[in-house]
This record gives sequence, structure tokens and C-alpha cells, in this order.
Amino acid sequence: MLLVGNGRLITRHGDKPYLKDGCVAVRESLIVEVGTTSELKAKYPEASFLDAEGKLIMPGLINTHMHLYSTFARGMALKDAAPANFQEILERLWWRLDKKLTLEDVYYSALAPLIDCVKNGTTTIFDHHASPGAVKDSLFTIAKPRRKLE
Repeated sequence: MLLVGNGRLITRHGDKPYLKDGCVAVRESLIVEVGTTSELKAKYPEASFLDAEGKLIMPGLINTHMHLYSTFARGMALKDAAPANFQEILERLWWRLDKKLTLEDVYYSALAPLIDCVKNGTTTIFDHHASPGAVKDSLFTIAKPRRKLE
């Protein structure tokens, strides 16, 4: 059992949406209870305690539309004229990039945004991967850097 407490807890629970001195009880990676730090320390005296030092404790964020491979488009300049509409953005940038990706590219493009996710509290993503040249095993390849971050 692990208690994460002494923090400002956002619970998203209708009766207790915010606890100024909140605490979360975690057993085997599942949240089993929330309450005040003093309540949960008294209830679970054998638990390990992680002091949040007054910082925010909140549920992980979920990004439901992610393109990990788009890392390679950061700061990319196009040789053509600037796209005038979404169709041109797809044709001149994304579809060109999609067609060139290898599994190695997929792996390295996932590293930076996964680190960004962890640093900013995003614990779950749904990746919309597209690369016709690297479809087979691409999702397993994307998962490799995530496993290294655990």
C-alpha cells in the first residue's frame, strides 16, 4: 500500500471534488481510496508514504488524438509554397512524411513526445499512427520507448 498525500487533491468526485490536504491510497497500481492525509494515514498505518509537499495530486490526463511520428515535422520547412488549406497540408507535409517513415523512424519519433507526455501529466494516449511503409509492427515499435520510461 502506498499513500500519496499532503497535497492539493483533485478527485473529480461529486461530493469531494477538491481536498486541500488530500491523500490517495494506492494498492497494486489501483487507487482504492481518497481522503485527507490524516484520515488515510490513521486508516493505513503500515502504508508507505510519499509526501507531495503541498503540490497538486490529480488524475492523469488523457490525449485521445496523438501522432507520435509528428515529432519529425517540428520546425520542418516545406520547399513548396505555404499550404492554403487542410488538403494541401496533408499533401505537402503529412502524406509525404507518412510515406517515408521506417520502423526506426517510428521508434525515434516516439521518444520526445512520450517524454513530453510524462512531464506534463499525460498518462494515456491514443496514437493515430500512419505510415504505409512501416505498418507491420509499428504499434509494437511505438511501445518500445514507453516501456523504457517505466
